Amino acid sequence: MRNRCLALLFLFSFPFLNAEEQRIVSLAPALTELVFQLGKGDTLAGRSDACDYPPEVKKVPVAGHFADPELERTLRLRPTLIIANDLIRPALLKTFEKAKIKVVLMQCRTPEDYYLWVKRLGDLLGCPGKAEAEIRRMRSRLAEFERKAAESPAGKKILWVIWDSPLMVAGKGSLPDTVIRLAGGKNLAAGVDQEYFKASYDWLLRNPPDVIVWTAAGRPEQSHSFWKQLAAVREGRVVAGIDPDLIQRPGPRLPEGIGALRAELEKFQ
Repeated sequence: MRNRCLALLFLFSFPFLNAEEQRIVSLAPALTELVFQLGKGDTLAGRSDACDYPPEVKKVPVAGHFADPELERTLRLRPTLIIANDLIRPALLKTFEKAKIKVVLMQCRTPEDYYLWVKRLGDLLGCPGKAEAEIRRMRSRLAEFERKAAESPAGKKILWVIWDSPLMVAGKGSLPDTVIRLAGGKNLAAGVDQEYFKASYDWLLRNPPDVIVWTAAGRPEQSHSFWKQLAAVREGRVVAGIDPDLIQRPGPRLPEGIGALRAELEKFQ
């Protein structure tokens, strides 16, 4: 009942917008970057507190957290469109619908997902030409990495650590799985049919990696009772200096991240 009242209050408390005026709230960093990539940054009325690029987006009011908008704050921003990968509280959808706010939810885990988002936003924001150009740009960049990967020697076995306590690893179908392949490596956990999973130390000792990509905080210490058992740690074959936003956000900067990872992996050939 309270959410319904808030929706009605939203409808009658603000002046009506022109039909052509878009006010977007983005609840996913990659989507926020894409809005700017399409030249529509001025349509952003709100963002999640995780949306931090490009730098000028920090001037845009915060509507809530990643996939979790604060209802009253979001309604005050008078959005016409909310974009996100998912909503932690799906019940908010009905409230937004009653307030006549369009909500578009779609995951973005792979390049194909990214192309779908580019096409969808190009249509919604009235810039289909820019969307087509962005799809061509991304396809061309990724095709270049595909070619290089095909021409390279057999790739190293890569363990991608998302979190270290508990140990969370990127498996089959995840964005890191795609990034590893395009950077010329082989995902050590590609045989695990989960995008992300909690790995045991025993599993890792039975499947030692050639290289570890570490996007958790810090890096594995050679003095650690477990990590020192892995040759990749003892011999310094750990990639931990790449900005995680470049390689874990399925957005316009992904080719930059793949290139950075490829350069790091080439050091261990």
